[in-house]
Amino acid sequence: MRIALFTPYCPDIGGGSVQLRSLLPELRDLDIIWFYLAADAAKSQQGNWLGSPLTTWQFISDLCARSGFLRGSTALVKDWANRLQADLYWVVAHNEGISLATELCAMGRKVHLTVHDDPVCMFQISRKYRAFAPLISRQFSKLLKSVDSVDVISPGMREAYRQKYNVDSLPVYRFVPELPRIFFQPVRSALRVGHIGKLYQPEPFRRFLSACERVAGEMKLVLKVVRIGSSPEIDRVTSANPQAFENLGEQVEEKAIAILGSCDFLYAMYPSGSRFECFRQTSLPMKLSTYIMAQRPIFAHTPADSGLAQLVSKHGVGTVCSSEREHDIQTSIEGLLEREIGQENFEAVRRDLMGRERIQQLRALLQA
Repeated sequence: MRIALFTPYCPDIGGGSVQLRSLLPELRDLDIIWFYLAADAAKSQQGNWLGSPLTTWQFISDLCARSGFLRGSTALVKDWANRLQADLYWVVAHNEGISLATELCAMGRKVHLTVHDDPVCMFQISRKYRAFAPLISRQFSKLLKSVDSVDVISPGMREAYRQKYNVDSLPVYRFVPELPRIFFQPVRSALRVGHIGKLYQPEPFRRFLSACERVAGEMKLVLKVVRIGSSPEIDRVTSANPQAFENLGEQVEEKAIAILGSCDFLYAMYPSGSRFECFRQTSLPMKLSTYIMAQRPIFAHTPADSGLAQLVSKHGVGTVCSSEREHDIQTSIEGLLEREIGQENFEAVRRDLMGRERIQQLRALLQA
């Protein structure tokens, strides 16, 4: 059985690729060939490069043509569909992936759909695509009911799709066979807070930073925010207080885990406000898997209705702070520093969210 996996992004970049790269070695006996779009071929030489992604105008043209809203062209996507030959098409539902999966279903092909971020939610929070949210909503709703099977990033997304679309799906986050051994040794002169990746909103983080400075001052410690990766939103904050940050840039995950494992606690944010409600309730940040492997307490700065908050609360691997008031944030930080969180809590998350059972269930869907 030949399976064509399609992603509208490079296998070397982003959280979606991290997830897929964790799954594929466990499915190596299935004949899975990865095809992708990117400006250039992957440096790792993993997968098969189909060429550049659609331009914004080409993507909107395809979307409009498929919805019948305006005249447009689906020719480029049709060409990709004709170039891929397989028994099953495993497609990530993001931008061009939605168009390709729709085209393959129209051709009568067997399609398995993976949803990492809900496309309707992403259009709604996007300045570029917000006006086209009704079109993607109509197309995505039809697509979910046309494909043969669906996996989603979180239990929250599965429940949302059950209620909204009457479609069942399998939550598949990431595969982690076991937690690494971490030996935490605190830096007695500093309060070290770890963060990886990007922020969604700079202002809550700025207030969090002020609260951390007060906590560190009361403990007679120096505050150090250990920063891995890049984020324009964090750049806005660091410029005002550069001495508080230890900027380490991009790191391979093994090294990132060791670095984060040396921190007192780790910061994760999901945005507040009604505009982001759908996104935070259905998505789950890939950085969470790295945090779980680092096995340090997590400060989840997010409304309580988010998937991030529910997971942290369920397994007791940190604290959830829904407030953006500095006093409340400081109180939550102080409470987190007083807690002892055992390795068994992080192991419970690994089994629940990233264990082998998910791989076996996904294999059954792909082979059905």
